[in-house]
Amino acid sequence: MRPLKLLAGLVGLLLLGMVVMASLFERIEPGQIGVRQSMWGSSGVLAEDFEPGFHWGITGIHKWHLLDRRTHFLTFSESSGQSGYSRQHANSQEEPPLEIRTSDNNPVSVDVTVTYRIVPGSGHLIVADGYKMNYKERVASTVRGVLREELAKLVPEDFVDTDIRLELAGQAFPILERELAVFHVKPETLLIRAVRFLDSYEQKLQAKQLTQQLAELAKSKRNVEDALKITGTIEKETEAMEKEARAEWNKRLQEAQSENEVVVAGTLAEARIYDNQVRPRADAFYETQVAEGKLAIAQAEALRDELRNEALDSLGGRILQARDAAENLRFDSVTLNSNDPSIPSVIDVDELVKLLIGQGGD
Repeated sequence: MRPLKLLAGLVGLLLLGMVVMASLFERIEPGQIGVRQSMWGSSGVLAEDFEPGFHWGITGIHKWHLLDRRTHFLTFSESSGQSGYSRQHANSQEEPPLEIRTSDNNPVSVDVTVTYRIVPGSGHLIVADGYKMNYKERVASTVRGVLREELAKLVPEDFVDTDIRLELAGQAFPILERELAVFHVKPETLLIRAVRFLDSYEQKLQAKQLTQQLAELAKSKRNVEDALKITGTIEKETEAMEKEARAEWNKRLQEAQSENEVVVAGTLAEARIYDNQVRPRADAFYETQVAEGKLAIAQAEALRDELRNEALDSLGGRILQARDAAENLRFDSVTLNSNDPSIPSVIDVDELVKLLIGQGGD
């Protein structure tokens, strides 16, 4: 039982702590602005915007006001106007479209979207000035009045011109900033989303737009024709210039080719003259040198034969011839008689030489 009592005590303390925390601290979400108001004394609303997180505040003594710090979307459109009343969400407002009359007294319905935010650091001023519950309605009413006045300056044709619409939005934006500053908010964007006229006037306007477009188309066709004419003229001039340039370059090419042919012909003629002059001398010199070479060879061969004959006619030459003859002798059979000393031995080459050339030969 004791553990159960201890557990119950812990749970009770935890719950008590949570209650105390809830009564002493206020949680502000990331998309909110916290404003603290003292319920006792004369301090009233604290001149401070509290950031997201937990902040000190005693329940019963302090009161917290939470504002949306995100971008607010204020939309005037036909979809919200069909329901007959305005719709509001956390950061979105839907209002009926703006019904205005143009400067030429034509009714027109306009869809517009305006985005705005609470001026940083001014959330407590909204609470102090008593705008917390109705600042969105006041902003919507102010925007409607400003845009009705500014859009009424246009004529129907201006609404279909994007540049004119953007210029009007740029002119209306500073006015919105000045008027909405009273409620401590500032506009961020102004977008004219759609424009609608009466069906009968829409048909007239569309017919007028069609006429204007046809006129612009005809103008564009004329511009195209004029451009084609200019292009045709430039093309012809270019062709003429190209032909003239081509003829000039052909002329220069022919002249250069003729000059080169003359130079080549002169060079070939000089080459032929040089060939006719040099080749005979070269041929004669060649024949002379060949003849002299042959004569020198013949003289050398004759001298060789003469010297050879003289060498062979000497004793040594005869000995050499005899020796060569002895060495080249071939005997089919040899009869040896060792008892007859007058018979030379074929083995003794010197004795055989003496036999062949004689003992007293020169």
